[in-house]
Amino acid sequence: MQSGPRVALVGMAISGSLAALKIVVGLFAASTSVLADGFESAGDVLASGLVFVGLTVAAKPADLNHPYGHGRAETLSGFLLGLLLFAGGAAIATHAIVGAGNVTRVPARYAIVPLLISIAAKSVMVSVKLRVGRQSGSSALVADAWNDGIDMLSALVAITALSLTLFDPVRFLRADHYGACAIGIIMAGTGVRVARDTATQLMDTMPEERLLDQIRRAALAVAGVRGVEKCFARKTGLKYHVDIHIEVDPRITVRASHEIARSVRERLRLDLPWVYDTLVHVEPSAEPESVSYPRNMEHGIFPNVTLSADQTTLTREPFGDLRIYFEGRTDLLQSMTAGSLLLKAGMSPHPPHQHPEEEFLLVTEGTGEIMVDGTTTQVGPGSQMYCAGNKWHEIKNTGTTPMLFYFYKWLA
Repeated sequence: MQSGPRVALVGMAISGSLAALKIVVGLFAASTSVLADGFESAGDVLASGLVFVGLTVAAKPADLNHPYGHGRAETLSGFLLGLLLFAGGAAIATHAIVGAGNVTRVPARYAIVPLLISIAAKSVMVSVKLRVGRQSGSSALVADAWNDGIDMLSALVAITALSLTLFDPVRFLRADHYGACAIGIIMAGTGVRVARDTATQLMDTMPEERLLDQIRRAALAVAGVRGVEKCFARKTGLKYHVDIHIEVDPRITVRASHEIARSVRERLRLDLPWVYDTLVHVEPSAEPESVSYPRNMEHGIFPNVTLSADQTTLTREPFGDLRIYFEGRTDLLQSMTAGSLLLKAGMSPHPPHQHPEEEFLLVTEGTGEIMVDGTTTQVGPGSQMYCAGNKWHEIKNTGTTPMLFYFYKWLA
């Protein structure tokens, strides 16, 4: 069993034990605040049950009817938990106020004991649920942790109210009931906050700008991506689904555009563990006025021509300067891409990836390492790489100066 559901089950057991203890002691000790805190803990059992069901359903894999997975079940359980907290708190507060006028008995001193036990147990559960909930991205488990935090606060309120009544029963006889009312109000307020936070996720509210910026920067680190036109994300349970529109060279082939989009999808999943999946849309970028192309390359056929570096398509990527000399069809090949990359020290243009094209790579400056089909080799000026189609490969600059290499990819 995964850690989230296991923590929820343990929480149910602890809350159930505390609820039974406080309700029994509250009845025998005639303490309304302890009794109210006991019913609040009983509600925690149902709350943790909702979280357990939500996490269990959310862990199911995607299927034909649920292509985005079942993660929303976890968010929905958090929303229902908020409604439950609000309803329970309102009921406790109302009952306490109505009963305040009929107080005749002073509570027993031992009523404080289960409250102290509750504070100790709940402090541990708050810490565990917050840690596991934030690590897994579970809004329901985090909401359940806040609920346990409210248990601690309500127990402190109950102790304060009960202590006042025991200190001076004549002046503070109703303090025990008012403490129960305060517990109900706190519980209801927490329910409103939890329901509001989870409702924003159910309504596909965009994540904070910090997360969107991480998505853009990861996409821009992929070779061939000239810009990010649009970026959207929505939380579907424990993780986010991303829709991103990237800009690429308008003269490249559909196959090459698809390869860039696939690399963006892989990069986001590798670099951002909170992203579940990405839908990549490819858009043509605006042509820089300073770039000069051979006349008939726009039709995808290479002319007989010699190009200098200043006639190429230059893209300044976060990892280095990328130049594309040729990209299109030849007399014998479906597609051909020839270019160079001046790779910054300590950088890699992409994580290990594969593509249908065969590829040659020639290092002319700097030092680094190349991984091809699981084998890593140290390289320097004069080193060459050949990689067959659909084989995993990667290049890294492990030196302290830029590395310059030329690459040639083709599909027969």
